[in-house]
Amino acid sequence: MKEFDELLDIMHRLRQECPWDRDQNLLSLRAYLLEEAYECLEAMSSPDENHHIEELGDLLLQIIFQAEILSEQNPNGPAILKVIQTLKDKLIRRHPHVFADKKLSQASEVASQWDEIKKSEKKSSDQKSLLDGISKSLTSLQLAQKLGDKSRKVKFDWNTSEEVWKQFLSEIEELKQAKTSSEKEHEIGDVFFSLVQWARHQNIDAEVALATANSRFRSRFQKMEAEASKTKTPFQDLSLEDKEKLWQKAKLEDAQ
Repeated sequence: MKEFDELLDIMHRLRQECPWDRDQNLLSLRAYLLEEAYECLEAMSSPDENHHIEELGDLLLQIIFQAEILSEQNPNGPAILKVIQTLKDKLIRRHPHVFADKKLSQASEVASQWDEIKKSEKKSSDQKSLLDGISKSLTSLQLAQKLGDKSRKVKFDWNTSEEVWKQFLSEIEELKQAKTSSEKEHEIGDVFFSLVQWARHQNIDAEVALATANSRFRSRFQKMEAEASKTKTPFQDLSLEDKEKLWQKAKLEDAQ
């Protein structure tokens, strides 16, 4: 595709002529990949389609940037072509119900099939634990959710979300009884973990839910600041009661 080829040419030129782009490596790009992924996640909740498209472009930049560096390290053809071909092969291989004769009609069946094919692709000698294969780069919320998913597949899980909720309430009580800082840290970790498992049973992605809540808080707080500026009183000098009124107003605006 012409536009994609032009994009690759731009990236190649940047690596040759831009001092900043030239100085980057795979290690330095890690932080930017995470940042762009989270900005794209936030844009997915925005009604502004153009904003979402822009963030998808920024995320794509990280992919072609890494591919360009890989091409420089191993000049046996553009790495981006290998990325695309590997992805194409994987999608076809893991969707035999679409590209072969196997028939599936339920999304749950597709997910199970994907896991089985993925498992068969991994060398059994490489797996020392049933939890192997979970990325160590995940956030703590994502990791907790993945650990729950993995344990569910080997039938080590709560049967219902009500059971998980009881566990969550039990962890809350244990947190209340904690005395030392160490005990409190331990128990609040258990609270977070059990709440993530409850979210999982509700088919809620805990990471997305928290990211959305963070974005919502930021938006409402900025609205509060904007309202406070109209009174000529610095936000920090407002009483807690006045701040609460501004918060409720911002919350009401979000609901409209």
